[in-house]
Amino acid sequence: MEGASRSPVFSHLKSTLYGLTTVRAFKMQDEFERDFHQLQDCHSCAWYAFLTGSRWFGLRLDLIGSLFVGTVAFLSLITVTVTDLNAGQVGLAVSYALLVVGTLQWTVRTSTEIENQMTSVERIQQYHKLPQEAAHHVPHVDKSLPTNWPSRGKIEFSNLSFAHYDGGPNVLHDISLVIFPREKIGVVGRTGAGKSSFISCLFRLNEFASGKVVIDDVDVSKIGLAALRSSLSAIPQDPILFAGTLRNNLDPFSAYSDCELWTALEKVEMKETIEQFPSKLEIELAESGSNFSVGQRQLICLARAILGKNKILAIDEATANVDIRTDQLIQKTIRKTFHDCTVITVAHRINTIIDSDRVLVLQQGRVIEFDAPHTLLTKRDSVFSNMVEGFGESESKVLRSAAEQVCNYSSEHLSNNMFSLFTVKEDFYH
Repeated sequence: MEGASRSPVFSHLKSTLYGLTTVRAFKMQDEFERDFHQLQDCHSCAWYAFLTGSRWFGLRLDLIGSLFVGTVAFLSLITVTVTDLNAGQVGLAVSYALLVVGTLQWTVRTSTEIENQMTSVERIQQYHKLPQEAAHHVPHVDKSLPTNWPSRGKIEFSNLSFAHYDGGPNVLHDISLVIFPREKIGVVGRTGAGKSSFISCLFRLNEFASGKVVIDDVDVSKIGLAALRSSLSAIPQDPILFAGTLRNNLDPFSAYSDCELWTALEKVEMKETIEQFPSKLEIELAESGSNFSVGQRQLICLARAILGKNKILAIDEATANVDIRTDQLIQKTIRKTFHDCTVITVAHRINTIIDSDRVLVLQQGRVIEFDAPHTLLTKRDSVFSNMVEGFGESESKVLRSAAEQVCNYSSEHLSNNMFSLFTVKEDFYH
């Protein structure tokens, strides 16, 4: 009871400290303090019950011990009159009886404490029995991968169905599509449509229920997870930073030089900010990078993706929690730095993917539409068009105008460079 009531106290304290700014902004200090006192009172009741129970049990053990010593002494007196037992032997028996009393108390209390601590062992056993991921390394397959795989960034989904856990309901159903090299794809849909799950498939966060994903003619389900995940770059919605130095967060395996680290930071406009710190790249980041703002943390994650120099970049609503200026900076950096890469962007703001080559519209885990933004917007009955209309008349006009300008620019650019919009090859995408 004491152990079960202790965890909520620590959890509440940790969440309060982590969101202290939000608590103060909404003036919820009294409510959080009241909740803390209630949890603390519950724990104190269990702790008090534990202490009083221990004292009650100790008193009973003392009484049993005293009864045992008294019995030994009484039987010794009777035995002296019947046998040749001398005083020394009687004293030895009584002294050993006193030792037994102390040993009994120590044994009982230790055994109860061991039983109490076994809850931690039970928790470890639960984690130990969790099903493991697929093999991180498949030597005979990983060694046969082409050099710098993936070198083009072509992705093929073939009748793919995906669930978040084995035996669970499918969140993606029969996804079949082809993403060409260097293509910029925007993924949109309502909440629960399967947008984040679409990104999860690339990294094999769980094995596929059916179908397959092929990247540059390599079935990703056949290779090791380490080879797959190290070949892809990702920028998550919640920026993930670890306690430690900035250098370790950017380059955990010490694979890049200081010049490359500074170049990546310069591309995301974080170089001047880091140079202001005396320790520069050796600056210590707090847990979850809390000594930086959310926008700065997202820019550091972007710099980490730039260092990877991978041909495929997955962005899962990376700009959902940042201000407009940081959003524009991230989008500008992605367009400039990853122009030769295949980029899949899960959209939170439609304007961030309106200039994509194609837009993938998901609904209940199924592909509803997959075409150029301007083409979808010209169809008044399309799902994407209805989503844009939902933003209001003024913003809808802006988005439609932007899509049309991008389309006209692309057509003119292709014409000037003697390319045709319809000569899209599998090996090279323009």
